[in-house]
Amino acid sequence: MKNLTVLLFALVALSMSLSADSLAVYVGYEDNLRSSGFAPTPWIGDTYNGQTVISQTNPSGITFDSGAVRIDNTGATSIAISNFQVSFNGGSYVVNIWGAGTQLTLLPGQSGIFTQFPNNNENFDSSDQGLFGGTPPATLEPNNADGNGNTNLIGGCSSGAAFTAAYSGPGGACNPANAGVITFDENGNPVSFVDSGFILNTGEWDFVNNSLYGEDGNESINWNTLGGTSRGGTIPEPASALLLSAGLGLLGLLRRAATRRIDR
Repeated sequence: MKNLTVLLFALVALSMSLSADSLAVYVGYEDNLRSSGFAPTPWIGDTYNGQTVISQTNPSGITFDSGAVRIDNTGATSIAISNFQVSFNGGSYVVNIWGAGTQLTLLPGQSGIFTQFPNNNENFDSSDQGLFGGTPPATLEPNNADGNGNTNLIGGCSSGAAFTAAYSGPGGACNPANAGVITFDENGNPVSFVDSGFILNTGEWDFVNNSLYGEDGNESINWNTLGGTSRGGTIPEPASALLLSAGLGLLGLLRRAATRRIDR
């Protein structure tokens, strides 16, 4: 009983730490080229948690066609973000445009966004980096016609389909090794995060071609926690949900054990 109690508190503490780290990282896509395009919310210049969302660039007048990475400082001290870069498809394509002068210092509770630069709307056009190219395989198309249960119009590696080994196995476009990897220094310490939902490269295909499925080619995707696949919003981090469920399950076991002891 004692060991079970210790394990329960360890799992609950771990699940809490996953949701209460000093920073949280989100991925999305901003497209204002198309009439139905939108910016992930909150966006640069918005007030969020009582503070202005900042960026490495001034967004005034920019035509965006760009992946975006948001970092929230969820701790009690300021954090400095530097040496930011994103790599795709096993490191075969690396975006390292954020050099000197693009560092961000985030106050406690503040958010910062790394995205394209004002003078070049192609320098983080991450939707172009998908291994599927212009259109996804028919089984991973971004609609419900094939019965795969996907309704978010991302498709590709972000589809709701059950991937076969051809997609998710070695050499497959949807293999986790091909997911985007975000790296940067946090107060001088290197950290990395994996976009396992393939949000930044829009499901491993360029869904400007969503016109094939009744859209206008809008590539916008709202903020997603890493591992998310939602076109319009965020979803819980899977690891946190799993650990929390495990903790609650153990709590139930403890209660039943205590009840049996009382009955005796």
